[in-house]
Amino acid sequence: MLNNKKYSVFFKGDSGTHFVRPMLMAIFVGVGTGFLVVGFVKSVALVRDFCFNPAIRHSPFVILVPAFAGLLIGPLVTFFAPEAKGHGIPEILKAVALRGGKIRPGIVFYKAVASVLSIGSGFSVGREGPIAQIGAAFGSAFGQVLKLPSSRVINLTACGVAAGIAGVFNTPIAGVMFASEVILRDFGSNVLTTIVVAAVSSSIISRIFLGDHPSFSVPTYTLHNPIEIFLYFGLGILAALAAVLFMTVLEKLEILIERWKFPEWLKPVCGGVLIGIIGYVFPQIFGSGLPTIEDALHGNLSLQLLLSLIILKIFATSLSLGAGSSGGVFAPLLFIGAVLGGAFGQLVSMYYFIPIAPSGAYALVGMASVFAAAARAPITAILIVFELTGGYGMILPIMIGVVTATSISQLILKDSIYLGKLKRKGIDIKSFEETRVLEGLRVSDVATQEFKTIRQDAPAKELFDHMAKDLYKIVFVLDKKGNIRGIIRPADLNKALLADGEDILNVYDIASPVKEYSFPDESLSEAVKIMAAHHLTELPVVDSLDSTKIIGVLKSEDVFRVYAEYASKRGEILTQLEQEQVSPDMITIVFTISNLSPAAGKLIKDLNLPGGVHFNVIKRGLRSFVPHGNLTMKPKDRVTAVVAPENESYFRQWLFDMKLKNS
Repeated sequence: MLNNKKYSVFFKGDSGTHFVRPMLMAIFVGVGTGFLVVGFVKSVALVRDFCFNPAIRHSPFVILVPAFAGLLIGPLVTFFAPEAKGHGIPEILKAVALRGGKIRPGIVFYKAVASVLSIGSGFSVGREGPIAQIGAAFGSAFGQVLKLPSSRVINLTACGVAAGIAGVFNTPIAGVMFASEVILRDFGSNVLTTIVVAAVSSSIISRIFLGDHPSFSVPTYTLHNPIEIFLYFGLGILAALAAVLFMTVLEKLEILIERWKFPEWLKPVCGGVLIGIIGYVFPQIFGSGLPTIEDALHGNLSLQLLLSLIILKIFATSLSLGAGSSGGVFAPLLFIGAVLGGAFGQLVSMYYFIPIAPSGAYALVGMASVFAAAARAPITAILIVFELTGGYGMILPIMIGVVTATSISQLILKDSIYLGKLKRKGIDIKSFEETRVLEGLRVSDVATQEFKTIRQDAPAKELFDHMAKDLYKIVFVLDKKGNIRGIIRPADLNKALLADGEDILNVYDIASPVKEYSFPDESLSEAVKIMAAHHLTELPVVDSLDSTKIIGVLKSEDVFRVYAEYASKRGEILTQLEQEQVSPDMITIVFTISNLSPAAGKLIKDLNLPGGVHFNVIKRGLRSFVPHGNLTMKPKDRVTAVVAPENESYFRQWLFDMKLKNS
């Protein structure tokens, strides 16, 4: 196991190894994710071979294969890891926007198991979403172990995404672009360098164990006639409509199944039965469908089958994800685009008056166009088709199809397939700006221990009596061991009062599950984002090592109070700075908080500073803060102080007493 203190010093240090450290961290994440990719791909193959062996593949029993897998998937994503449900990318975006890139390390295991079962048993989902989330969780966990600042954790999370995409598809360039274009929406050189290193490292591991070859073997296609450009423009329009149809059907089915009053853990079983029925007649819809994509690229599928698969794949993938399976939409989007383009190519070849490219060329353009229209990632779409197929002869048609499809889909639907899911939950990623005013504070600086709890087996009457006193708006439900089991808000109480037989209800029957929480060492700005996204007035604070142990509550009124104090203090400091700028006699002293200093872990207001001393700025890692009384001093904080000449000797004595030295 890593010695946190020893290694975090190395990875957090200053400019001496400013370039080397991020590169080493990126290599570690890339190599680690590469091995995870190898294990994931081989595991999917093993499960698929077991579930679809010759004795089952061509028999009616194949209908039950996804349903049996659903019996395992349902409890896993319902009771252990709700984040593992669905296609993964929205959860990464949520973690980057709301939690500074922090993802539960356990997601690596849960997502891998749920996705291997889903894809291997025939649910119509892809590999890229799961492996991107697995890589992101691995990179995030590495950053958290080293106690890196949020900016570094986010970067390592993106490195994991790029490494996952690069390894699973053997597409390092597309992996880099996907992480930059979709996850970070940033193409700065500081971001790209580490992401490139991670993607290349993962690809090397993947190629050693999985082979160095494109995912698809495709004939060399070229633009036969300049007039064909208009056909590719038309295909781009159809691709946009197909992408919009897919996103709409996916959204409607997810909402419909979510509202269906049926045990959550059994919904994947029901979805699996329907997937099995469709797959029995059209086995092409099972799993990622990569062999069918290659058939479409070679022009080996009939027009009738291609047209059928467009609709069936859209429905099957939407049903698979809506029912609760775990998998991505990347491969299904490529599948829909390939069969759409193949069908379009065959149709126009029947009626066009000049020789045109084979239908496989249109399938190639369709792949890129549908993906770009849904993901709103045109650069990634163009590059991934090149890398997946190994051919660059269709650059112009692909660019035309991608740009057309992306532009039209944006006119119809504002958000991408990834952002749209978060928008439905009230989380608008684009609207979140860095709340830098609160970044210097931890949740523990503001959270209160004044909160009400009640036993889960307590009778409902006891709860009614508690809440009738109106001392607390929210009550937390605990089990006998003191672990948090739920939360009761006024709305939950109102439902209980209106229910029949309320006298026989116990507290647990009324409680709602705790879905959002924060950690004491988490940035206050990140916790505030979570509260704003979910419209919460109180957010439970749980133990960093055990998320079932509640240790405090973050209340909105306390956040507002601290914000007001901060703003007031900031104004005072700015005024002081203006005064000090015209006073040439002021002395500037820079020092660093050491691990052994009594100042470490204390609030600034509790440091008993001598008179005439002002802290101007505190640098912590890559971030800088305007000091205020409620800011906790941390080891390695680099502090710039301004001292009046007559107080210099007192301040230097204070530094000596606090075991602090000038930097």
